[in-house]
Amino acid sequence: MPTESRERLGSLYANAPRDVYFAAARAAIRDYYLAQPSNPYRQSGRSSGAERWLETRRCIAQAVHRDGDFLDVGCANGLLLESLIQWTGERGIAIRPHGIDFVPELVALARQRLAPHSGSFTVANAFYWRPDRQFDFVRTNLEYVQPDDWPEFLERQYSAVANGGRLIVCHYRNSDDEPIEVAALLHRLGYAVAGQAGVAGTSAVWCERRD
Repeated sequence: MPTESRERLGSLYANAPRDVYFAAARAAIRDYYLAQPSNPYRQSGRSSGAERWLETRRCIAQAVHRDGDFLDVGCANGLLLESLIQWTGERGIAIRPHGIDFVPELVALARQRLAPHSGSFTVANAFYWRPDRQFDFVRTNLEYVQPDDWPEFLERQYSAVANGGRLIVCHYRNSDDEPIEVAALLHRLGYAVAGQAGVAGTSAVWCERRD
């Protein structure tokens, strides 16, 4: 994302009213992700191409240990889900893709990319979204909401996880962002961390739901 957009969002991140932040984030994401129609990595938030995509996203597949329904919260153009289907399939695991995103144009791209599952994608703001069903895996990002909203946000995502399933919490950061210990945060909030993976700039931590 351009420096000026990141700086504006950074200035709003801690202090702005929630909906002011969401409006700015939606506009910045729409402008950046859709700026290169022929670049699927840009449409999913990365501008550095296939090699860096593989490096920073494949670690998420480690959280998937069995077949099941996989919900990507903030699915963008569906590239992550498409990639996870391939990566988990290499281990003999089959996942059924679902996604939500608050940018309608990105949801339309995800429906095109994963056309056999086009009915499994929804336009929604993840903070206000109320799941009407549960999934075996739910992947989300901390940076979707402001830090004060993390407890409520994660509780809502966790409510979408089926018993025996996993909530996968990711954090992507730029080199100048403050690091966040995602596993420690989840422990403080009362979640049972079952595993974690990552590389520089990317963290993925998963918690199992046991009712």
